[in-house]
Amino acid sequence: MNPEQRFDKWHEKITAGKYEEAEQELKTERNQGDEFQVYGEGLFYMSVCSSLPQEEVVQRAHQLICHTTTGWALANENFHTGQLNPCPCDQKPETHRHYLFAA
Repeated sequence: MNPEQRFDKWHEKITAGKYEEAEQELKTERNQGDEFQVYGEGLFYMSVCSSLPQEEVVQRAHQLICHTTTGWALANENFHTGQLNPCPCDQKPETHRHYLFAA
């Protein structure tokens, strides 16, 4: 299922008044354990912490429900703090990296 189809399915739950079910689906897909976790999300940006190779992080992020039809893509800019994208995780720098995605 592509990101647009996933969004449509999620949106159907919202319009049917199944808010808790829709919210739980978002939480579940964004917290995939220690290897891939969304730790910040807004309308147009999302931050991910992951121990996976960059290609797999990008692939997983693109599959997440997004507010736009283009889906999440690795941002071509640094974090607002000035840190490079991607950059080492501040808690697990040996194994994890932080990634910034744009919608």
